[in-house]
Amino acid sequence: MLAGKKRRKQNEAFYDFLREPSPEHERRLTECIGESHKEEVSRLADKLRVLNDQLEESKLQLINYEEFIESWVHEIKTPISLATFVLQNRKEEMSKLVYRRLEHARISISDDVEHILFYARLQSSHVDYFLERFLLNLCCEDVLLELQALLEEKEIKVISQTEDVKIVSDKRSLQFILTQLFVNAVKYSNREIESIIRLKTGFDSAKNRYYLRISDNGMGVLDSDLPFIFDKGFTGDNSNRSRSTGIGLCLVKKLCDELKIEIEVESEYGNGFEIQLLFPIVENPKHSA
Repeated sequence: MLAGKKRRKQNEAFYDFLREPSPEHERRLTECIGESHKEEVSRLADKLRVLNDQLEESKLQLINYEEFIESWVHEIKTPISLATFVLQNRKEEMSKLVYRRLEHARISISDDVEHILFYARLQSSHVDYFLERFLLNLCCEDVLLELQALLEEKEIKVISQTEDVKIVSDKRSLQFILTQLFVNAVKYSNREIESIIRLKTGFDSAKNRYYLRISDNGMGVLDSDLPFIFDKGFTGDNSNRSRSTGIGLCLVKKLCDELKIEIEVESEYGNGFEIQLLFPIVENPKHSA
């Protein structure tokens, strides 16, 4: 009985010491296990304090890094907005080819900046999402309008079979997700045939979820690559993917997980790629998730 009580007291003192190697916890542990272990406890305490200091310094550096990245992203958006304004208002002064290529470059830069912002946000311990009810088809149209110059530059035809489907999600995050999926379809289109992106929305009664299906007739993905397309840094065996960082679809998967959006993918190598987003039914959306 006494031995068991002593053991519990020693365990409590030991775990308190590990959680916080303060002088008080060090003294208490030494008293529990005996003065003969005082030197060992003291050395362990010194090492733990050093590690804790290093951990706190790393946390502070990470916070400063995140704040710098977010600040830089917001700063860089000013010249991007200026470039957008100039392109919109000086369009008639440029040839169609020059305009499309400049707009293509602007879209690429803006997309890369959004990569950085969302990557930094997802590394934070807590991310706020603004959940609201909106029309999925209109969200798709907004993104496609933003990418219009890119689609024209690459001669991509979009066929939309969307209907008025209201979903609840974080609109900004969903726009980022859709941008990545459309850009991905453009990037790996088949240049030897007329490139097409098809959109379809509806309600899946079997899964009790609204869906958005995006399919293309591009290069597709190898069967062996399909399970890994959402892995960070994965670019696959497709030679066209040498231009890819492999981060876009990784961020898509993380955001979908956060927003409870299911993802289903199908592909036949050389014969297109299809991705389906399944949105939960939400009755009373709250501000954050």
